[in-house]
Parts: sequence; C-alpha cells; structure tokens
Amino acid sequence: MPPASIRDVAQHAGVSVGTVSNVLNRPDEVSAESIARVNRAIEALGYVRNDAARKLRAGVSRPGVAASRSSGGPSTSARSTTAWQAHASPPRTRSTSSSRSSRPRP
Repeated sequence: MPPASIRDVAQHAGVSVGTVSNVLNRPDEVSAESIARVNRAIEALGYVRNDAARKLRAGVSRPGVAASRSSGGPSTSARSTTAWQAHASPPRTRSTSSSRSSRPRP
C-alpha cells in the first residue's frame, strides 16, 4: 500500500487539502476543531511528510543533492547527478587556432 498523501488525509478528515496544509504549516490560522480532525486523520492513516518533496516545491533543492531518508537507506544523489549530467551539454570552450591566438587583437 502506498504511503498516505495529503489528499488522503484531507478526504479522511472531511476538509480541503488547503486546510490540511494550513494545519501542518500555519496552525494558528485554523480552528481547533479542524486541527483535531486533521490530526486524527494523520494518526489513522500514518501520514508522514515528504521533506524532499517540500524542498523541491519550495525551490531549495539543487541538482545532484538529495535529502536523506530517515530509514538510513542509500542516497539517490549519485544516480541523480549521473542522470542530470548525462543530459547536460558539454562545457563550451573557446576555439583556439595557432594563427588567431598568437596575434594581438586590434
């Protein structure tokens, strides 16, 4: 069974995805009743935040750098870097022929 998503929590709690997001990120803007409903749904479903997805969405992730999982499993950064580099263009170098490079520019 795949891990519970924020949509699953919202459906189970009978609230919107935005309300679940607010409970997780800005609980001071949500009613105590909604917080309790969302927290019960999180507990029932075993919802765990995906920090790598949060960072990617927030734009703080960098190519080749992967957030480590709490399980202590191997990082995917080596694979990600290799895949990213495979699609990157080679660095542009300036053409230097012996006739042009030895002459001073006017």
